Amino acid sequence: MPLEPYHLHPAAVHFPIALLTLGLAVAGLRMRRSSPAWLGPAESWLLWLGTLAAWTALALGLLAERTAPHKPLAWEVLADHKTLAWWTCWTFTALSAFRFWTFKTGRDGRAWRAAVFLLWLAGFGLLFATAQHGGEVVYRYGMGVADGGGM
Repeated sequence: MPLEPYHLHPAAVHFPIALLTLGLAVAGLRMRRSSPAWLGPAESWLLWLGTLAAWTALALGLLAERTAPHKPLAWEVLADHKTLAWWTCWTFTALSAFRFWTFKTGRDGRAWRAAVFLLWLAGFGLLFATAQHGGEVVYRYGMGVADGGGM
């Protein structure tokens, strides 16, 4: 089977999910009073790389939307998936900028970590909802899957 442009999106979506989920876990570990200093840079890099990966997945998702065989029953869920993906990317972009600012200005005390962690939780909620809707588009409606399903 030849590689179609819409095959790139499902290959890419796992990177932001993995990087940002791990980043949330590291941010949670940093909430402890005696967390190692290396967790700060690790959290930052997981966030920044995960955000870049999320934007890449969104771009490939927009390509997939234009090139994948359409399933009319999936359109509403696909529209929600796309909206959630935009919100997820912008939330993690804002968190990345805020984290960069706290990192560079040395504002990394407990209160700042708590604020960053709350933003992580909001972003992760959006990431989870985005992934859930994407899974529904594929597994319930068969979009992008040979012979479909859910038609």
